[in-house]
Amino acid sequence: MKRIKMACMTCSILLVSVLSACGADNILHGKSDHWDVALQRSTGIYSITYIGDETYIRDFVFDLTGTNINQQGSSLSEQKKPFKMSGTITNTEDTKDPLEFKISWNNQSESITFE
Repeated sequence: MKRIKMACMTCSILLVSVLSACGADNILHGKSDHWDVALQRSTGIYSITYIGDETYIRDFVFDLTGTNINQQGSSLSEQKKPFKMSGTITNTEDTKDPLEFKISWNNQSESITFE
């Protein structure tokens, strides 16, 4: 009985490792002075993380544009650091064209493009 449990546990760990490795190679990262953006094209999952020095993020808005993709997002009027936003973009697996995140906050803006 112990051997069966151990074998099942080992198989489960190996399966999780293989599945994690398969998805990890298509995660793209882009950085600007204040933002770190990660995008997994195959699933459309993105995360936007503030890496700058400001304590508060006010009026955060992002625009994502690409071929057949036009999506926006925003947060409440004021967020305290650490700040991170994530979500899903539709149709990213259908295009290999560049995708641009234009991020605006605190009367500033920066862009990150994924080729």
